[in-house]
Amino acid sequence: MSRIERDPIEDGDEITAVSLNTRFNDFSQSNLNAFNTRDAAIDLPQFKIQNDRGFMAPVATDIAIGEQSLKHTTSVTLNGQTAAPASPYIIGDAGGNPTYIGPLNIGLVNITSSDILRVYWHLNVRPLYSGDPWNTNDTPDPEWLMPHSGGQAGAYNWGTVWAIYLQWDITDATLTNWVEVPFQGDFNTAIAGGVVGDPLAACTATSVVPAFLTRHSATDRVMINQDTGVPVGWRSVSGAYYYDASMAGAVGTVYGLRLVVKGPMSMWNNGGTNYLVHQTAIPGQGGTDIQLEHTDGRLGFILQRLG
Repeated sequence: MSRIERDPIEDGDEITAVSLNTRFNDFSQSNLNAFNTRDAAIDLPQFKIQNDRGFMAPVATDIAIGEQSLKHTTSVTLNGQTAAPASPYIIGDAGGNPTYIGPLNIGLVNITSSDILRVYWHLNVRPLYSGDPWNTNDTPDPEWLMPHSGGQAGAYNWGTVWAIYLQWDITDATLTNWVEVPFQGDFNTAIAGGVVGDPLAACTATSVVPAFLTRHSATDRVMINQDTGVPVGWRSVSGAYYYDASMAGAVGTVYGLRLVVKGPMSMWNNGGTNYLVHQTAIPGQGGTDIQLEHTDGRLGFILQRLG
């Protein structure tokens, strides 16, 4: 880039407002364009945008959620839900206290038609199970039957998961009116044959955790035997949700955000539509035979203005 050279003030030079202003004329640029200015030279959040609406990111925050336990010495254990429709588990600490972004730490979040709400989260989780819950004739069936010379054997389809999804309260600061964010279902819609869930198109604020992982032994090339479980340790699951108010409409003030959990869930196809549905009638399996442990994570958001 070009260099501006200006001699320093010398002894005896006259110092006036005019002379000082003249020294800075070289730094004035009235015709900024793509050829003399790069976007990396401008700190966008510090500039006002159209209609004098303030910073491009006026509100941003994040909080810790779940049980704060760095080495997972304490955790929260969620049992498999054995009836549908069901209320979700609320992510909270080991004392049963829900954790969420609320009025005290959310600031004033007023979503207008010129805003995008960007929400991010992650949570440390560990799926637990006993027996072989994938070896069942449940509806939906979590395994595919594979033919071989001696008949058929089941192969788990890896479609059984825990669903973690986002809710908000846009009613008032009492946080007693939690609902799913737009384009996210509550997995309580009756589909067919007693199956309850939601289409994948209504899972835009959902993260999933495999309920169990399995494999066939290397020597079982014709899959005569059943799957065997693979131990699953602690892992982090993350997710993101964007709400574009310019397309979906303004919602007013957001008073709170939180994460909730349902499970076990399975994939299901009906009439050409793919769903995520409750899997509740596993023969011989109680609610404690499929579990999800979780400890700590974070939940945060950025309110971004459109320029």
